[in-house]
Amino acid sequence: MGRPPVAPSPSWQADAPHRGFTVVELIVCLGVISVLCGILLPSLRATREQANRLACSSNMHQIGVALGAWGLTHDQEVPHSRNVEPASLRPQELMAARMLTGAEDPERGWDGVGLLVRDGFIGAGQCRCLHCGSHRGEHSYERYAGAYGSGAKIQIYTNYHYSGHLTYQYDANDPRFRRITLNDGRDVVLLTDGLRSRSDFNHGNGLNRMFGDLSVEWWADERNELERGLPENPDISGASTTSLYREIWDRLSDPKAD
Repeated sequence: MGRPPVAPSPSWQADAPHRGFTVVELIVCLGVISVLCGILLPSLRATREQANRLACSSNMHQIGVALGAWGLTHDQEVPHSRNVEPASLRPQELMAARMLTGAEDPERGWDGVGLLVRDGFIGAGQCRCLHCGSHRGEHSYERYAGAYGSGAKIQIYTNYHYSGHLTYQYDANDPRFRRITLNDGRDVVLLTDGLRSRSDFNHGNGLNRMFGDLSVEWWADERNELERGLPENPDISGASTTSLYREIWDRLSDPKAD
């Protein structure tokens, strides 16, 4: 016996055209997608920034461990920086890990937190902790990664602003430099997010700061006043710029400031 014949499809199925999206339906779909993106993207950006803020705090904790180890071998003192010496005061340059001031300078090389790299307290493979994921300027980790390990003679900037080894101690309006030690605890701030220029300010609405007891706290600035007060391009040798950074650091150094 042969196979039974297959019944033909109804004429309404055979003749039905393949129907796609109409222009109106496409516009509606695009509108819905746009609304969803408008709702979700700010939340995603906020989540990413929150993660970067926590990673930034973790970076500072790593640097703090290295500073603590440095202090154990240097009578609780912190690394030296030429940028806070009275004869060459340049607080705007305290993001530098390596300074190049001329081939004839016998001291050119690692400076500030860069000494932690030079002396092995931060290994060459751990130098990512000197850079923040929220950094928007030109001093990314990728730019300097090779220089940390090779010792190449180039200027290196981290994404964090160091206090240096000296601070001002005021007596009858006469500023005197005083050496910072880890024993100062919460009386001093050792490290904050970058302050060299506006593009070095990592988080916009605040920054992390690390005290002499190596604790790290968030300092909120919801109105972005600090970021707006930073120069677009700092004048490296200008006295007014030096004064500006001293005022900023005095404000951030207050443990009760918020």
